[in-house]
Amino acid sequence: MAANGQENVGFADIRSSHCVTLARAFAGITQKELASLMGRSQPFVARLEKSDFDVDEYVGQLVDAFRQRGVTFPPSFFRHTKYLAPESAVTFRKRSSCPAAVRDRAEFYAHVVPTLVAPLVERFVKYPVCDLPPMPVDWNSAVRDPRAIGAGAARALRAYWGLGWGPISDVMRLVESRGIRLFFVRERSQHLDGFAFWSNDIPFILLNSLQDDPARMRFDLAHELGHLVMHRELELDQRSRGHSLDLIESMAHGFAAEFLAPWEVLKNEVPSIVNLDKLGRLRSRWRISMQAIVKQMHANGALSDAAYTNAFRRFSSLGYRRGPEPVWIMPDTSVIHKKFLETLASRGLYVANLAEEVGLSERLLSDLIPQSTASTQMDFDSFRMS
Repeated sequence: MAANGQENVGFADIRSSHCVTLARAFAGITQKELASLMGRSQPFVARLEKSDFDVDEYVGQLVDAFRQRGVTFPPSFFRHTKYLAPESAVTFRKRSSCPAAVRDRAEFYAHVVPTLVAPLVERFVKYPVCDLPPMPVDWNSAVRDPRAIGAGAARALRAYWGLGWGPISDVMRLVESRGIRLFFVRERSQHLDGFAFWSNDIPFILLNSLQDDPARMRFDLAHELGHLVMHRELELDQRSRGHSLDLIESMAHGFAAEFLAPWEVLKNEVPSIVNLDKLGRLRSRWRISMQAIVKQMHANGALSDAAYTNAFRRFSSLGYRRGPEPVWIMPDTSVIHKKFLETLASRGLYVANLAEEVGLSERLLSDLIPQSTASTQMDFDSFRMS
């Protein structure tokens, strides 16, 4: 996640893993607002979240209170009084500009997914053993050139995993094959493309399934992978480590770009001047966005500042900055989720059958484990870009 050093406490204290605190974080309401919905006082809710009272006595009131705000939690959600807290910072892109309410929702997922959802999947599908080596950061060097540090970590991970230096056909399958837990959210926020964290020595990545371009989702996934390997030691309050969150974000950008398209290979294929037809062909081959290619060219000195600025003006005028780029590519897919859903179906079960037992609404559980991870990008193969 991008960040600017602001503490992301928002409505809920993210250091708390109490069910009521997490429910408030998801719903975006304060203790005072919840108290009003329950017909109680704010000090009562505060004490409830400190476990001064037994939540079981108030489950019905809590379910009704959140339902009044349009948020469904089954009673079983509140019977998990303590959720696994992430052991690392919850990292995601655009954190510096991200509203507190969105950051709080990310923290909700970071507690709930390892506690409720991942164990559910593991009842039916065996995950591979985690194979994600730590890559400690030389922070003195990172301050001077954060993208280069990120790129170096990407090359090291490619070498460790034996990937070679060509395009990666399916990044989702790759990370799952290394034991990384991958899930999805449906958040209508431009600030939340994806986020990552470690919990109980297990790495997690959550992606926003509303992303409409498979190439950008691949970049988001690689970006979060970079955070996992480089930034596991970062604390929840980044200011205590003295590292700029913009610096951390730049490192993850450098990692993603190099991991998806190593410059030593890509530099022999990029055009000497920005040409949309040629960029489209590279997009198809490397399965990354044209904008990511242009940024890679500029970061490595193959494109002047003026040419870079002009390219992005063109992208904006064509609507590519906010919408999908032309040249359709096949979306990556989650093998683990596919196996999970197939196993359920073979036993006559569906996600709806398990939601109450797990402790989440059917809708929320279906968002986290969608029927399909394919994005909805339009087919622009016939579109000329010259």
